[in-house]
Amino acid sequence: MSKKIFVMLLLILVVLVSFVCGKKLAVLPELKKPLVMVIQGNELYILDGVEVYVYSLQDYRLITKFGKRGEGPSELLPNEEIPLNLRLVNGDIFLNSQTKMVYYNKEGKMIKEKTLPFLCMQIAPIGEGFAVVKVNLDGGGVLKLDVVLCDAQLKPIKTLVSLDRNAMSPSGKIVIPTPYIYLHCAGDTLFVTGGNQQDFQIKVFDKSGNPMPSIQTQYDRVELTGSFKNELLDWFKTARFSNMPPEVFQRLYFPDYLPAIRELVVTNSGRVYVQTYKQQDNRSEFFVFDFHGKQLNRVLLPTASSDKIKLNHETMFTFHENSYYYLVDNADKEEWELHMETLN
Repeated sequence: MSKKIFVMLLLILVVLVSFVCGKKLAVLPELKKPLVMVIQGNELYILDGVEVYVYSLQDYRLITKFGKRGEGPSELLPNEEIPLNLRLVNGDIFLNSQTKMVYYNKEGKMIKEKTLPFLCMQIAPIGEGFAVVKVNLDGGGVLKLDVVLCDAQLKPIKTLVSLDRNAMSPSGKIVIPTPYIYLHCAGDTLFVTGGNQQDFQIKVFDKSGNPMPSIQTQYDRVELTGSFKNELLDWFKTARFSNMPPEVFQRLYFPDYLPAIRELVVTNSGRVYVQTYKQQDNRSEFFVFDFHGKQLNRVLLPTASSDKIKLNHETMFTFHENSYYYLVDNADKEEWELHMETLN
């Protein structure tokens, strides 16, 4: 083999390895069980339990950390099934549990907090008020999730989207993945996913709750075959709910198809990144749209999660300046790594 051919093959191999693995940027030894990551400016924010870790995006050093579990001032209590959520709002850090929301400045000092007057799954500041995924349980035991636009005092103004979770599965069964509604904000625009798991559709609203053109496309969802159902059931029994009594697993209901949308990231640069359940060689399919619903790209990127299906609002990746940042759990070394891959 000539030297020229050898060099060419070596270059091709390097490109392929890069394509599969991306670029490792740093080890983040402080992390235990990260839930959400967001990038703004030159800083990376990662929510881990109730703690927020702020890293420099230039050298990946830890700048500060804050957040404490409890019921006192600036403290939060996460639900076992529904973790806290983190958002960046006008330069401040916004955290919420099911019953409380807290604003911090970039140094981790509390600006203000408020106890929520209702039980909520998510809450997102928008305009002068908030969009809330409110939990409603009627006298008949029907569980509904409503996306409600509220004013600054959290007084409801209008309902934007409703989801009757009981209607999604046969009586007495627990549908998998469990139907949720997720909120995503960029500026004064609200994006809502998850209400209808069958369609590839993202509902869009302005700050006053007026509907804008939806983001949607025709899409063939991933079929839940018998072998995949068995794989999911084994995963639930061993990795997720090993302590659950056997009768719980008998109540699990798997539909014929997985939802069209698995996860969504919306950036202030005017891009909407949609992850589906389609995978190839441990890489997930992503669609890229602009805010008007025009499809800009369709790519395969590292999956960035060991979970076979989405169970709650955990986002182990984000996008920044046409690059995909994601966390990798190095089980052998028991540490979390930050990786990055540039989009074509």
